[in-house]
Amino acid sequence: MDAEASQAQQQPNSESKRKGNNTGEKQHPPSILGLALPSISLFLIFNLVNLAVIKIVATLGTAEVAAVTTGSRIFFIVYAGIMGLSAGATALIAHAWGAKKPQEAALLTSLSVKLGIALSIVTSLIFMYLVPQLADVFQLTGPAKEATIDYVRFSSAFNANFAIIVLITSALRATGDGWVPLYITAFCNALFLPFCAALTYGWPLLNVPELGIRGTALGGGIAYVIGSILTWILWRRHCLQLPYQSSNLKQDWQAVKKLWHISYPAIAEQLVIQIALFLFLTVVATYSTEAFAAYGVGLGILSITIVIGAGFGVAASALVGQELGAGNPDRAIGIGYRTLFWAVLTMTIMGALTIYFATPLASFMVNDPEVIRLTAVFLFMLGISQPLMAVDFALGGALRGAGDTRFPLLSTFSGFLLTRMAVALLFKFLGLSVEWIFGALIADYIVKAVLIFYRFYSKVWLRPHMPGN
Repeated sequence: MDAEASQAQQQPNSESKRKGNNTGEKQHPPSILGLALPSISLFLIFNLVNLAVIKIVATLGTAEVAAVTTGSRIFFIVYAGIMGLSAGATALIAHAWGAKKPQEAALLTSLSVKLGIALSIVTSLIFMYLVPQLADVFQLTGPAKEATIDYVRFSSAFNANFAIIVLITSALRATGDGWVPLYITAFCNALFLPFCAALTYGWPLLNVPELGIRGTALGGGIAYVIGSILTWILWRRHCLQLPYQSSNLKQDWQAVKKLWHISYPAIAEQLVIQIALFLFLTVVATYSTEAFAAYGVGLGILSITIVIGAGFGVAASALVGQELGAGNPDRAIGIGYRTLFWAVLTMTIMGALTIYFATPLASFMVNDPEVIRLTAVFLFMLGISQPLMAVDFALGGALRGAGDTRFPLLSTFSGFLLTRMAVALLFKFLGLSVEWIFGALIADYIVKAVLIFYRFYSKVWLRPHMPGN
């Protein structure tokens, strides 16, 4: 890192001082719930919008619904890189913020945004080229395949804008500001759905043509463009808690290497999750269409519980990182355990409610009796796994906030691929029913929860933050 950048990290620029709202020292440390609640709301909005997009295209036909569903699966792989980079950046930014180095946090944010844009462009080009082959993997033919190709290619043009929003808002959460990211996301989605609907079906009053599935992709993309420009302007003009700092990938190469060193295991973890989900789905699909549908419906219903866990994971990551940056390892440990308490409490309650109302919830979503029965079974399996998932979310987030991104990768690989897939394939080999396949996920969550809890309890993750390291 060059001398000018180093000096900038130690001395906030004069404009930042005039604003008086982004110097790290003047901010009160956020509470766990104060950071978790807006994060949960943000993730919930994202999930609800995804469901609403399916509702928008449902009138067009099953081919378009298949296109959006398949496109979402493909984009999860593309977004894995962005989310992994975000996890690594969050750890470093939170650490710098806790150490009262706001300009270093700003520099890391700037570098993460540039890396995120580059990563999203490369992955988008790859998937735009490969989408016909990927459609074949999902066994799509005819109109469904053509609609998927259109949807993915048009949507991919805006992935860089999505990356800008995700990385800047993640950086804000790392500083303890969970509400501004929520406002930005709410604004983007307030544009997202109307634009999608208008360009999908047309708007004669404004001479907007009917573009079908391409319009759905373009409408969402335009919302991302507006949202990314707004987010960048707010940051560039020092309207956010996090100050703006320019960066140069070449001159700040040491910081880039540090960011990548923390981020690439988190990126790999996201890729492992997507690969394992795909493989598990293929096993479920070998039983029946009803089993496949039940799996999808069950995950949709449980998404509310999952976003609760994700919100507490974000809070743990940011707050643990800040406390370690401030030189308070004991407080970092305490935050991890308190976050675990809240995550287990809320997710256990939600899991119990889901089990109790499993059949009515399944009946609300679908009409097929067999799908309803299998969905209720799957919800039961997921419901009793909620406390285990809470351990993974809360303490996994704490470890990532401490910069220990490799162990969550190891636990995910061990639980998802080595345990869930091995157990599922064993049950399949023994000729057991699909209900047993659903039960394999319990073994996955047990393994991950035990590994993550032991790692946090061992305090090995604290060693790099002890004096002399």
